[in-house]
Amino acid sequence: MASQAAPSFHQQHPSSTSSSPPLSHSSHHGFVAVHVGAGHHSAKNKVKYLNACKSACLAGVELLRSDPTTTPTQVVERMISVLEDDPVTNAGYGSNLNLDCKVECDASLMNGTTLGFGSIGSVSDFKNPIQVAAKVLQESDQGPLSLGRIPPLMLVGPGVAQWIDTMGYQLDRVETNPNLTKILNYNPTVDAPGASLVSKTALEQHIHYNGLLQQSSPMEASSFAKRKMDTTEMDSNKRHANIGSPQGDMLNDTVGAICVDHLGRVAAGVSSGGIALKFPGRVSEAALFGAGCWAQDPTHEAAGFACSVTGAGEQITKTLLARTCMDQLIDDDDTTSAAQKVLDKFIVSPLLRSYTERHAGFVAIKIDPAEVSLSEAAQHRTIRGEFVYGHTTPTMGIGYMSVQDSKPKVVMSQRKEGSKTTLFTRAITI
Repeated sequence: MASQAAPSFHQQHPSSTSSSPPLSHSSHHGFVAVHVGAGHHSAKNKVKYLNACKSACLAGVELLRSDPTTTPTQVVERMISVLEDDPVTNAGYGSNLNLDCKVECDASLMNGTTLGFGSIGSVSDFKNPIQVAAKVLQESDQGPLSLGRIPPLMLVGPGVAQWIDTMGYQLDRVETNPNLTKILNYNPTVDAPGASLVSKTALEQHIHYNGLLQQSSPMEASSFAKRKMDTTEMDSNKRHANIGSPQGDMLNDTVGAICVDHLGRVAAGVSSGGIALKFPGRVSEAALFGAGCWAQDPTHEAAGFACSVTGAGEQITKTLLARTCMDQLIDDDDTTSAAQKVLDKFIVSPLLRSYTERHAGFVAIKIDPAEVSLSEAAQHRTIRGEFVYGHTTPTMGIGYMSVQDSKPKVVMSQRKEGSKTTLFTRAITI
């Protein structure tokens, strides 16, 4: 029997009478968007998530405004760095901890002009994983190494730090084996900021999660958490409970960003701390080509496209969701319909039959085919397209902003009760 399309809640789209007017630009040009993950964001932390989106958008737009030579990849790198530095997100500082009570991050960046890609996985050494991925992208775009060797697109584990040292890059490092007891007793009014990616909140959540794991699978619980948690307070009914933090958030892995500049060039990136209690060495969609992000500039023949994906990493990887999203939206003139098809197909995908729930979300931008060359576009041409986001999860945090805007639009998108998806589209003019 053929699967039926999932019911959906459409918030706004250009063909509806209630849609927002197109964004337009005069002296300044460009557009950015970010997300802070798809999942279930607690009302208690809503303001923190939206503030993170706001800060990231402002940082990206400021870079576009201040330096006309800035590339979209640099803007995306800047915005994701801001998100990584904010402890409320599951990327960089404050990321989820693995079974060994350590942070292991994944990140990737794609350049729509060169179609270059760079990523890192399972990394604990660097303050901003996206900046490391940007270096991998930069080197991969340079072509062959000495003796004709092919530069890597992806590096993982200890090899990342070795590569950075070999290439001579200077990036901010962090302590990989911090004093966990000191972090647990951290007092921000007295103590200096930590020197690792482990935050007090993440460590408290790890102990909480391990309480559940101790009930369900005692052999897997981490030794540090076993010493700290009081299992006598755990209800035996929690043996098979899903992971949820003490703050009420149930999030999937990635944060991300996309950008289009005044020439119509695009870029996209993602960064992730991974799922809580993951096995050491697990790599998410945030590091995998075609899964976590995609970017390609418009040509005379084809539209441009950039997207950043979030959700359950293994599900996104199996469906190559970023590449799938690009294929669907590029081939369909109706962006709203195409985006809905992406979500519907994801929900009923036979590749995900082993999962009871399907979690995904994305932010994307589709740019109309180029009418002139980039050199001619530098004299300024009108660039038109559509911004879209959608998700299958209860909530998703999003921010977006044009260079002309005085402030970003930030929203905690909520899936309507009874619907399986939520979708928003908006026309833009650059």
